[in-house]
Amino acid sequence: MAEEETTVPYINVMSSNTISIAIIGGGITGATAAQALAHQHNNCKNNNKLTIHVFDQGRRGVGGRTSSRTSTTSDGTQQLKFDHGCQFFRGDTPQFQSILKTWIQKDYVREWKGNFQSSNGMSSDREFFGLPSTPPFYVAVNGMQSLAKNVLDQVISSASNDNKFTELQVFSGTRVDQLERDTSSNKWKLHGTSGVAAYHDTPEKIAQSNNTTSIIGQESGYDAIILSDVSSSFGKWHRASAGVPESFAKRVRERVGARVPLFSCMIAFDKDTNIPFDAASFDDSIVWFAAKSNSKPGMEALHKECWTIVSTPEYAMAKIEETPMQDAITGEFIPQSADYLTTVPGPDLYNAFKVLIGKETTLDIETLPKIVFMDAQRWGSAMPAHRHVDINSSSSSTCRKISGVNYDCGRHSLAPTKEEGGSEDEKKKRSFLVDDDLMLLQAGDMMGKHTPGFESAVISGIDAAEYLYDKLSSDSTR
Repeated sequence: MAEEETTVPYINVMSSNTISIAIIGGGITGATAAQALAHQHNNCKNNNKLTIHVFDQGRRGVGGRTSSRTSTTSDGTQQLKFDHGCQFFRGDTPQFQSILKTWIQKDYVREWKGNFQSSNGMSSDREFFGLPSTPPFYVAVNGMQSLAKNVLDQVISSASNDNKFTELQVFSGTRVDQLERDTSSNKWKLHGTSGVAAYHDTPEKIAQSNNTTSIIGQESGYDAIILSDVSSSFGKWHRASAGVPESFAKRVRERVGARVPLFSCMIAFDKDTNIPFDAASFDDSIVWFAAKSNSKPGMEALHKECWTIVSTPEYAMAKIEETPMQDAITGEFIPQSADYLTTVPGPDLYNAFKVLIGKETTLDIETLPKIVFMDAQRWGSAMPAHRHVDINSSSSSTCRKISGVNYDCGRHSLAPTKEEGGSEDEKKKRSFLVDDDLMLLQAGDMMGKHTPGFESAVISGIDAAEYLYDKLSSDSTR
């Protein structure tokens, strides 16, 4: 069974000289934003109390697109583990390299070394985030999800041990579905729910029958909100919608442009496969990337051979169009169904992977051991399209609007991470979106100025947090 997280109750410790911030989304953007806020406060000489609350709706706790999937074999005797979102990252920018150095020192992160390859004749700009041509590659120890957890745990620990003015609490399995601004105090109150009604993959009828929306977190509200999941600005039909004011949500959607979707398939073999690589990028129409969990630091002791197979954007977009996230007649949200995932994209990805093994190695695919586990995941907003993609151009053959959402399936260069080109106006933009009057910020790689991916998400979260802290600190001293 998958690991479950419990909701952390709120303890009221408010005082009149408190700065209170809500972060919606506990992925790597939200986690590093929380850490940056705490760091700014610890270096500040005023005696204000800083309260940070992180709200995450994930079934498996914080992590977002850096989530890991833990399960067991059918008899429950052997653990299986997969990174089913972000597979790895590099350290390309000076700003991120200093953060990476600290993570390595704390042993949150290690370099991932292995036998990496790509399809014969594949150009480096079509590789999956630069693997294998642009090393080194890094992963979180014992699964990518552990990084967000470790970052947040560090903030909680330092708050309780070193600084009586800082508090961080994480509300897991909690979905924010409405933001309400108190016009007299200018504070934001959050409405939402927890448990099965919060989870993204709960069937709509079950979610509705269990939905007991109420004020969550701090009843007195928050001075500011950092949104780290771009899906918060979806329409109310979507399970991830946070009821963001339309004036701000519209700006978010315009800034995002198009989203790149992906599917991932997780499989475990009964015995060793003898596949002669640990990870590979493929020049294929269905499979873009595959990685063996057992080759990653901290997961070497898994008893079964576990693989994650990542689809191409063009395959994912075709499947989302075929089976959309919204009912065309009723407008109802359609969550990903386990039955669908394990009978359509899961087998599609595995069968294509098997063909590639036979085509690109000397291994006889008929000798592959039997599969003892299969699951799959739909990432409708896996990453943003590159900024230069014009979603409104009639010549843009890679863009399509599905259920009112702009998607792009173009495979553009994802390594190295760098500030993307564009107009002078684009270059002047921050790596996050902000409304100073409403005290709303949207962070993440969907807002970032850098090449899409993990590094851009971290930079955006830190930049947004530092900007917000400076803004609130200056306002509180007036």
